[in-house]
Amino acid sequence: MKRDAFFKAFTAEVCSNLFNDWSDNYDESCYGPEPKERVLSNEGSLKRRLRSWLDQPGHQNGAEVVAIFRTAFDFIASYLERLEHLYAQLADKESQSLLVKLMAFRALGHRKVKLPFNTPENRQGVVRYEAVSSTSDCIEAGFSGWKLRRIDLTTLGVPISLYSLPWTTFLQFGVQQYRCDCAPHAIEPVAGDYVLDGGAGWGDTALHFASKVGQGGHVISVEFTPTNLAIMRKNFELNPSLKPRIEIVENALWDKSGNTMFYSENGPATRLGGNNPGATDTSVVSVTIDDLVKTKKLPRIDFIKMDVEGAELVALKGAEHTLRRFKPKLAICVYHRLEDFFDIPDYLASLQLGYRFFLRHFTIHIDETVLFATVN
Repeated sequence: MKRDAFFKAFTAEVCSNLFNDWSDNYDESCYGPEPKERVLSNEGSLKRRLRSWLDQPGHQNGAEVVAIFRTAFDFIASYLERLEHLYAQLADKESQSLLVKLMAFRALGHRKVKLPFNTPENRQGVVRYEAVSSTSDCIEAGFSGWKLRRIDLTTLGVPISLYSLPWTTFLQFGVQQYRCDCAPHAIEPVAGDYVLDGGAGWGDTALHFASKVGQGGHVISVEFTPTNLAIMRKNFELNPSLKPRIEIVENALWDKSGNTMFYSENGPATRLGGNNPGATDTSVVSVTIDDLVKTKKLPRIDFIKMDVEGAELVALKGAEHTLRRFKPKLAICVYHRLEDFFDIPDYLASLQLGYRFFLRHFTIHIDETVLFATVN
């Protein structure tokens, strides 16, 4: 693959979106009222490089495009070498195209760039899940003023009931956020799998995984936030046929076990704050995936999902023995830190286990980018 393949694809993407002004590309239910667009400046050698490429025969008005697009190329300038490397690492064209769109979206914003998830089908999917959600039977999420509705998925062909948000439930059970449809086989939990659910939140992912692994499988749900744990347990009680397949671990995933970690509770967005307590911080003890597997005498780990608010790389480093021994399928969130797009696949590649990488995204905004990896 050419060393400037990402750069050329990104340039074409920016040019194709320059004059957009989308009015249906912002999620107010998640982020509140739409803000004004930010404007950044541009200087530097990347601008000159882009000008040179666009001024080649067949590219019209290159200087004008460069002047208007200065924000986009400032954004990628310091990451360009790593973006080229990641682009080459990705195993299919869908992943490569998505990487380009995600970077253009992050650079230019929702008024200019639409992500592939923004489709009429997905919007209608959320409407269907809202239709089976109670507006009277609700509980507090402890985050952003959200109220979780009692949602009965039976009429949608899923024998599960839970408290959640319609749009997040659609992600889990409708589009299946932690499933990657790719060749030669989809990356997902299957019957009999042992699954580690890192950052289990309200338990929706655990219930979905438990339904997929069947009676012969097992789900280890790792979560430490008290509000999330209370909601999770309530959701498990609503599903007595699935509850026995799920085991809750009240620790924080890390690269060392036994550390006392401090945090300020913020619902599903709770992040670890390190070893020094703040005025309102509470604490949790860390655990590695390797130690979980050892102490619980798990026969194997077949699938690891992680959405742990930026601690994914550290947690993966605490799973090195598990990765080497079992080579599990992986679904790792990389959207919390831009560096995770690069650092996480680079770490996994450094283990030389033969992982192939796929990128998928499950919202119309920057959240919910998942790196999938498999050795098959």
